[in-house]
Amino acid sequence: MKKFVLFVMLMMSVASVSAQQWSLTPEIGMTAVKRGGNFYVNEQKPAWNARWKMGVGVEFAVKPDRFSLKSGLYYTQRGYSRHTISFGSIYPMTDNQSKPTFNESYYKTNRHFLQVPLMANLSFRLADNVRLNLAAGPYVAYSLGDKNIGKYNEYTPGDSDGYGYGSYGSGSYYYGGNVYGGGWLGQGFSHESWTHDNTFDWGLSFQVGLEIGSCVMNVGYDASLGKEYQYDSVDLKYHTFSLSVGYKFKLGK
Repeated sequence: MKKFVLFVMLMMSVASVSAQQWSLTPEIGMTAVKRGGNFYVNEQKPAWNARWKMGVGVEFAVKPDRFSLKSGLYYTQRGYSRHTISFGSIYPMTDNQSKPTFNESYYKTNRHFLQVPLMANLSFRLADNVRLNLAAGPYVAYSLGDKNIGKYNEYTPGDSDGYGYGSYGSGSYYYGGNVYGGGWLGQGFSHESWTHDNTFDWGLSFQVGLEIGSCVMNVGYDASLGKEYQYDSVDLKYHTFSLSVGYKFKLGK
């Protein structure tokens, strides 16, 4: 009986020490996302877009105050928009294709992910209750779906050389004139869809963090490398910079 009691006390002591090595950090912040890779000659260069990031980080202190492993579960977004203008017609909107024509197309996608990183973290003491953390490692992510918006407009010269003000018509947009005057007559269509083409993403994560007491502020960078469709190649798809704040709960205390 005494041996059993000693064994139980020993197990409780080990569990207590182990629990003190774990911590949870709820976080929320914003990201700046930019599309990587190649783009078309007549396409505007990708711009930075603002997105959201939130979740709970998990940390295990291998050597307290020196080295730890970081993971967690985060909801984050990635996406881009594409705007092109070119001569000619891609999707003919009129039967008469003899007039000079140019087209304008716009595409936007917003991808939703659940992301799990696994990073090695080095911690440095800067002052009392102030620490600097440097972390790096891979991540994997599961896609919840993609929201896509596409728009296409085609413009042809108006029927005369008159001038007027821009106005909207039924199914058409008249720029610099009206349906009877000069300017350009625009016709087009738009489409919205929710797709789920590729559910898996992966890449590399880097993070610089500052701890003041239990308050945490992290600046991170993610390089997305996963394929977006079946025959896609593995290359840099997105640059993602993040800024988040959180509060660390040390377990076992």
